[in-house]
Amino acid sequence: MSAPPVIPLDDEQWWQDPYPSLRAARDGHGSGVTPDGMAVLLRWADAEAIKKSPAFENEGLEFIEERGFRPGDPLYEWRRYSIGALNGAEHQRLRSLVNRAMTVRSTDRMRDSARAHVEAALRAGSGPGDTVEQDIRSGFRSSPFFVITEFLGVDLDQAMEMAATMGQGSADAFGPAVTQEIRDAANTTFAVLMEFVGDLVEERRADPREDLLSALIEAEEGGDRLSHDELVVLFTNIFGGAIESTLSAMTSVVYELARHPDQLALLATDPDGLKRGAVEEVLRHRPSFYAVGQKVVAPTTVGDLAFEPGESLSIILGGPNRDPDRWDDPERFDITRDPTKWSFTFSMGPHFCLGQALARTELQETAAAVARLCSDLEVVEEPRWKPFATVNQVEALRVRYRLT
Repeated sequence: MSAPPVIPLDDEQWWQDPYPSLRAARDGHGSGVTPDGMAVLLRWADAEAIKKSPAFENEGLEFIEERGFRPGDPLYEWRRYSIGALNGAEHQRLRSLVNRAMTVRSTDRMRDSARAHVEAALRAGSGPGDTVEQDIRSGFRSSPFFVITEFLGVDLDQAMEMAATMGQGSADAFGPAVTQEIRDAANTTFAVLMEFVGDLVEERRADPREDLLSALIEAEEGGDRLSHDELVVLFTNIFGGAIESTLSAMTSVVYELARHPDQLALLATDPDGLKRGAVEEVLRHRPSFYAVGQKVVAPTTVGDLAFEPGESLSIILGGPNRDPDRWDDPERFDITRDPTKWSFTFSMGPHFCLGQALARTELQETAAAVARLCSDLEVVEEPRWKPFATVNQVEALRVRYRLT
């Protein structure tokens, strides 16, 4: 068999439209390799097999060790307790305690708030019949922030301080190209963040409220509760994960509907009935994250690839999410696909995304609001996608539409 194609993650231009090269590698070879030689899985069947096999685990501390972080670094110490970096019994224990506090019912109550914030952003101070032109990414910026702040029960001033801290270079520390400047910024950020959230946890422990943080503190199973460090890290996981990735996905909802006016027109005929399908298609077509990393813990074979313990691999989501073996005509954007046939965007198995229910709630209300309020929606300037980033995000998205 010929050598697997190299997926050019080091090429800034590749990030602007990675899907053609992923399709070619998947359909022509089934897999690829990174410029450093790490295996990249691109077929749905292989990705599903890996997430269901005990021979693979989520990358833990080695994920950030590869990015130059060491014991004692604030980010390294934070990662020790991150639910995404834990596996086996410890992960199951933490997940079980969180599930007792974070339910679908608790996320569904946020629909009215999510809808109000999105509609306000789309109206942008204008009225019916007016033409609006704006950078929708900037317009939506505050929406997921306010929703997660309300959901967690954090005071607005505390949430703003926490968001400002997290925005100081933390996300870049998890990308594929980490410099010393990024490491220094991330360590400074996480040192401040851990102290701030630690104080917040102790405040809520002394004065409980009807909110998620208090519920997490009280969550108990078999006499077991979350430790102080686990609470701090888990809280930052939920808060941070609910802002940037959701904002980027909300922006992608507008982008894809603008690029496919026939689908927007269809959605407008029944916004509430079709919003779920529209969101699942955006998540499939334009995943929020570019990849999921895994490590090998037992000798195994997936597809035609053999793996040994200690190896790392990557599942680049644009591969399985557009695999013709799972979806008919996968390059076609179609909001009428079966919405129960989920893509790989929120992963699967033990590490299925903790915040996916809240994210889906916000995205569904975004899609419905766009369909109700925006006619003649168009992209004014083709956006530039940020290269070398964990979250698939545009730098800006200028759109024009007429309010209905």
